[in-house]
This record gives sequence, C-alpha cells and structure tokens, in this order.
Amino acid sequence: MTRTSDFCRTERCSTHLRWVLLLVLLLLVAGLSAWTLLARVRDHRAAAGRSAPARVVRTSTPPVDHGPLPAEVAENFIHATTQAERLKWVRSPGRVATLMEEFFRNGQGAHEVVSKLIPLASVADPDAAVRFGARLAEGGQRLVCVVRQNGEAKVDFEAYTRQGTVSWEDLLGGKARQAAVMRVFIQSGNYYNYDFTREEVWQNFTATLPDREIPLRFYMARKHPDGNRLKQVLDSQRATPVTVEIRALGESHLKRQFEITKVLAVGWVLGDEPTQ
Repeated sequence: MTRTSDFCRTERCSTHLRWVLLLVLLLLVAGLSAWTLLARVRDHRAAAGRSAPARVVRTSTPPVDHGPLPAEVAENFIHATTQAERLKWVRSPGRVATLMEEFFRNGQGAHEVVSKLIPLASVADPDAAVRFGARLAEGGQRLVCVVRQNGEAKVDFEAYTRQGTVSWEDLLGGKARQAAVMRVFIQSGNYYNYDFTREEVWQNFTATLPDREIPLRFYMARKHPDGNRLKQVLDSQRATPVTVEIRALGESHLKRQFEITKVLAVGWVLGDEPTQ
C-alpha cells in the first residue's frame, strides 16, 4: 500500500508539472507574439512618419483697413460737388488733380449725373479692385474701381474716366499710330479680314466702349506671351475691362483694327506708376 501511494503521488506530481510547463510555454509564445506585433506597428508608424511630412498649417493675416468701406467711399466720390471733396476720395490725388479738375469743369463730368451705384462682380485677378457701376441719368455707365492705398479705400480716377495716353479720335484718324495705355471692354471675336486675315497667326477680340456704338477689332499674335492673361476672356462671352497697349499696322486704323502689343492689366486699375 505504501509503495502504491508513493507511486500515485509521484505520477500526480509529474502530470501537474507537465501542465505547469505547458502553461508557461503558452504564455511565452503569447508574449513573444504580442511583442512582435507591437514592434511591427511601431515600425509601420515610424515609416509612415518618414514618408509623409508633417502637415503645416499656414495662416495669413489680411491687411487691416481704416477709414470708410469701399461702398461708402464710392458713394462719397460720386456725390461730391467740389474738387476739394473729390480729392479726399481718390487714389494718388496729386497725380490726378489736374485731370479731375478738367474732367468735371470742361469734360464729360461737367454734365454727367450719377443716378445709381451698383455693386459688380470682381474680375479674375487676385489684386482686383472692388467695382461698382455708376449708372448715369442721361444713359450709359461708368466703372468705379475702389482700391486700397496706404490702408484706405480710394477711387481710381483714371479708371473712372477710362483714361488713355492717346485719344480715340487721334488713333482712328491716324494722327497717332500707337498708344501706351488704353482702357476698353474686350471679349473674344471671330473676325479676320484686311491686314489680319490669317487666323492661325492672329487671335481676334471685339473691343467696345460705353460711349461708342461701333466696336473696334483688336488682334494679338497667338504666340504672344501675354495671351494667357486674356484666357478668362476667351472662356467667357461677357465683355471684360482690360488695359492694353496697342498700335496700328499699316492703314489698319481706317478699318478700326489695332494690334495688342501688351496686356497691362485685366481690369482698368494699373500700378502706382504714373502713365506716360
């Protein structure tokens, strides 16, 4: 009996030991698997961090304006009745003072009356002015472009009067052969004739002015580097204000045809440099 009891205890101990060893082995395998999985996840995140740069959030602070808003400035300008009042609301008053005096004393502004101011959509230009249409009581409309100067909203008077370096009478009459600055409305056209018959060479535009019933024909060489600046005009059926440099080719002025030699701006607002 004693021997049998000792044998049973020994057998039970051996069985118990085997189970303990098996459990330890399973725990080791599980621990190793978990460690391997964590290592793989860590390596994957590290690799992802190396391949994808950290996202940088850039914030911009818009310029802080002072003084009246563009709509109020435009209203103040069109309702001003004296030279001194108007000079408060225009851009570069020293440069345009003489031009403005002549325009409102003896020019078209002497008899024009603005009956309504209408907000207009901006042109496709990041530096475009805030634009308003000044509807005239006698018919027609002027473009009021309000720009920022030294943190204040100001009316660009040269844009308001569609100022050019040469008169249309001199250009159409042949007295002037070219103009460094001319402001017109422009849209794509399809008229190829006279000195501009080759459609593969020239790109045609129809140019209009509010005070002229008959349109002009403008042409730009298709390889001209400024062609992309007029892309929005080609993609739209709406006339867009542009400022251009033009010249006559031969007797093309007699047919109201001119070549665009440079696009100065999409819109009628130029830089701070005085026109020549």
